Order: sequence, then C-alpha cells, then structure tokens
Amino acid sequence: RIKTASSEEACVQAPPSTCPKRICPFPPTNAQEQLSAEMFAVRRQAAPAFFALQARRFLNLHEYQSKALLGKFGLNVQKGAVAANATEARQVAERLKTEGAKDLILKSQILAGGRGKGTLSSGLKGGVKICATPDEVEGFAKQMVGYKLITHQTGPEGQNVNKVLVHEGVDIVKELYLAIVLDRKYGGPVLIASKEGGMDIEEVAEKNPDAIHLFPVDIVNGMDKSTGLKVADALGFTSEAQKNEVAAQVEKLYKLFCDTDAVQVEINPFALTDTGDVYCVDAKINFDDNAAFRQRELFDQEDEDTKDPREAAAEKHALNYIGLDGNIGCLVNGAGLAMATMDIIQLHGGTPANFLDVGGSANKDQVAEAFRILQGDPQVKAILVNIFGGIMKCDTIASGILAAAQAVELKLPLVVRLNGTNVDLGRKILAESDVKCQVIDDLDEAAKAAVATLS
Repeated sequence: RIKTASSEEACVQAPPSTCPKRICPFPPTNAQEQLSAEMFAVRRQAAPAFFALQARRFLNLHEYQSKALLGKFGLNVQKGAVAANATEARQVAERLKTEGAKDLILKSQILAGGRGKGTLSSGLKGGVKICATPDEVEGFAKQMVGYKLITHQTGPEGQNVNKVLVHEGVDIVKELYLAIVLDRKYGGPVLIASKEGGMDIEEVAEKNPDAIHLFPVDIVNGMDKSTGLKVADALGFTSEAQKNEVAAQVEKLYKLFCDTDAVQVEINPFALTDTGDVYCVDAKINFDDNAAFRQRELFDQEDEDTKDPREAAAEKHALNYIGLDGNIGCLVNGAGLAMATMDIIQLHGGTPANFLDVGGSANKDQVAEAFRILQGDPQVKAILVNIFGGIMKCDTIASGILAAAQAVELKLPLVVRLNGTNVDLGRKILAESDVKCQVIDDLDEAAKAAVATLS
C-alpha cells in the first residue's frame, strides 16, 4: 500500500485517525479529506479488514435503544415504542393516534443504514414506511418482522428484522446533520454540523465540503454554551429562542457522549419542524468496549442475534476475530502481522477467510478455541498459522495446536510458520507430535504453501 519513500515517511509520522482513504494514515489535505478523517471512527464497515487492526469492537445500539437513551438525557425525540410483532405494532400505533399523532412512522430495526431503500425478503420494498392508520402499520409490520432486510450496508445476506419501531411523525421543514466523534488529530471530541442533513454525510463531503463545519471540544474544559451557539449559527438558526434551544440540545448531546463513553453520536437528521421545534429524528450511537465494566446497563442491551457466531465465540475467549470472504483461515499474533499475513496470502493468489489475532497473552486453551472457530467455518479450506514470538511464546502456540488436535480433529491442511521466543521448542513440539502440518520458516514460502493446498 506504500508506493514511495516519501509516502512511507508520511505514513510513519501521521496518526492513523487522519487517514482520508481509510487504508493507510496519510494526513488530510483539504476540507473533504478532513471530514473523511473525522468520520474515520464512524464508518467502520467501510473497511473491516483495516479496522481489525484496532483490535477493538464497539457496541452498536438499535435506533429504538438510541432514542430511549437520547430521551433519558433530555434530548427531543418523537413519541413511540418498539414492537416485537405486528399486533404490538398496531397497539403502539393506536395509542399514538389517541395522543394526537397525525402520521405514523414504522421502521425496521437492524444495525445497518439504508433501511428506507432496502428490500425485505418478504418482497416488501423499503424498511421504513409512513402510515396513516394503525391498520397500515399492522399490515406493513407483518411483512417486516421475521424477515431479512437487505440494504447496501448489509450485503446480499441481509439482517433479520426482529423488532420494529413505531413513532409519531413530525412535519419536517429542514433536515440538518449533527454528530460528535473522537479524533486523534484534535486530541478529543469533535462536533460535526451541516445544514445538509438527511443524507450520507460523506456524500455531502464529496459534493460540497464547505457545508461541513467542525468544532473541536477541549476535553479538559469540556463543552459550554458558546460552542453550542456556534453550532446553531452554522446550522442556520437566526432567532435567539431557537439558537438557545439548539445550544441546549448540543450540550445535552455532549453530556450523553461523555457520560456513556461513546465514540460516536450521530444525529441524522437533526430536524426543524413546522412548529419551530428541533428533534433528533434518527440516531446512531457507538460505545467504547473498553468501558463495558462501567457501562454494564448499556452493554446488557447488545443484540446478540445480530452478531456473527464466530465473532461471538471469539469474544467469549478474548480473541480478536473478524470474518472475511476468503478460504484461507489465518491465526496470527499482532494486528500488524495479521495484516501482512493477509496481504501475502492475497499476493500469492489466495484470499484470507478471517482476521484472527490471539494477542500476546493467550494460553493453549485459547489457541485451541481459535482452531475450533476456524475449522467450524465451512468456507475455510486451509489454515495458515503465523506467529512471531515476543510476549506470545512459540511453544504456547504449538501446545495449543496439539490441544486443538486432541479436542477437535483437524481435517484441514495446516501450514505453520513460527519465529521468535522459544521457536526451537515450538518446532520440536510439533515435530514430535502426530499433527499433520507443514512447518515452514519463511512467511512468503508459508503463504505459497497454504495457497497451494487449495489446488
């Protein structure tokens, strides 16, 4: 990925979060690239292999959960409730109608964007519907709950719709954009505001970068009303009453961001209604998993049904795993080595099936579990182990391979490359075992051997 000496130098010096292309950390050079840098922490699905480098996962909440959290912190959200079936959806709609709702909004709940333009496996076009009556809500809900919703972010496999959100409609006269993200360049949170809401913010950045306004927040002094008023000005509010209301909403949003250990709070659209009120109409919030120990109430809300079973199994055993679409399983220690391993597999005509980092402190039981996960994946046709022993010792990996062979019959071709701490002992353990594997010293040759097993 690094083409020249000059770019390599820039790559070493620049912080990773300033990468405008989400591949390597070159610093941004214009407003459009700067926004992409700010949204680096926001659009993780755009480059899952790269974000595997971070060896972190972030809790995602459904829209109905995010809106409940917004309401808890005093932000303006529409009245509504979540429903697990069409009957419940109708009951929510009837209650909202008695409370004066004109329109009813029905939204499929999945952890992906593009729901409105998506397609349900039931044949229904669109995972978001504007309804006039509870009958309509019930009819559409029957075609949503229990089916898969396919959008441009889910891939062709889609995601299961297990719940729907029913809330009142509001007459929107202006759709705006508001977000808070963490950014290394500024050393803390950055507020992002734009008059052009209701669409993909990266599309706005591409077509009209001047429409994006950034407001770094001093993480020591925190957020004050003056910053909120600047945001209101940037969003085009002119009346003092509205500017004060927006500033208050921004301050509450920042409090939510800090108090919940969020890494991203995105309100799109942040809407102005015909009554002059502002609402958080749609929300996406991500939280730092490192804070799970003090945010237990939030993390208990995680939707386990949306997790990749392989990732869930890896998480239970403190392994960093991200599934990809190739056929060579990788077991590596260290994110950088994992990326290099995947690149070399690709270079020699193979495709990696996963990113699996056992880290520096894994024991043989964790290594054995890693092999169970790899072998349990039907698309994996061969396994390449690449270990550079530092804190992680090569004999621990070798013992883990033996434990896996005893617990789970290893049927797949196995290529092992070991180097570093206790490498001779690790190779000796494998050589004296009954495990069928190729032990190769050179990574390039090991990758070639793994690819060759597929032919």
